Amino acid sequence: MKISIITVCYNSAATLEKTILSVAGQTYKNIEFIIVDGNSEDSTLKIIKKHEDKIDKWVSEPDRGLYDAMNKG
Repeated sequence: MKISIITVCYNSAATLEKTILSVAGQTYKNIEFIIVDGNSEDSTLKIIKKHEDKIDKWVSEPDRGLYDAMNKG
């Protein structure tokens, strides 16, 4: 059974790396990890790109808020 973990974020540089490393450290192997970023203006994208090898899919684009981002995921 595949489990999808979807992280929605916006200007989340202070916490996103910890989240990525937490997901990457899970012992269950059949995980799909998706990040939906709302076009952040801080260093969130730099962190995402640094850890691309741990993320299955990611997108960074303007959205209409939290629920829109969740639906994209």
